[in-house]
Amino acid sequence: MKISPRELLLAWMTACVILLAVSFWICLPKVKVWKELDAKRQAVTRRIEVAGNLIAQRPVWEKRLQEVALKLTKYPADQDVTADYLKTLETIVKDNGVTLSKRQPQKEKRHGELYELAIDCTWEADLPALVHFLHALEQQKVTMDVDDLSVSLVAGGKGRLKGNFALICLYTRKGAPAAAPAPKAPPPAAPAAGGI
Repeated sequence: MKISPRELLLAWMTACVILLAVSFWICLPKVKVWKELDAKRQAVTRRIEVAGNLIAQRPVWEKRLQEVALKLTKYPADQDVTADYLKTLETIVKDNGVTLSKRQPQKEKRHGELYELAIDCTWEADLPALVHFLHALEQQKVTMDVDDLSVSLVAGGKGRLKGNFALICLYTRKGAPAAAPAPKAPPPAAPAAGGI
């Protein structure tokens, strides 16, 4: 049997179509995997760039940390600091025309060597008094920050505002026991005697 050039061409084209279909069927999942790998590679590249930027900014962050550390008050390990912070708060409130109807100190929390005392407050004032109060808090030599400040109008009071905030007080303790050290990894196992 002799194969004509036309039949040879058709057989060759059929083989090419089958080869192309098989290649497409085999390679399509691989293309999806390659696209996912490329997306992951780009994400890792971005993370490396961000990490590099943070490392480059390390001196700036260390300087800011030292500035904050200078503002932190050191109290003896057994002293209750609530009265000191409430006294400071009362002084700032009176000097700036803000009325506190509630002052609720929370329990002291420890974060490593740093201690935090939150005081929940309900207040009432006009806008200039509130602004002066917040500015006066910022100027204190102790580290005090306002968190979750809510503001609303007093019903029937022209220009009067009211709301809540949490005053976060940060400090350290002299002679406080250090935080528990992280557990050490077990030493590597020694190779068995009489090996190889």
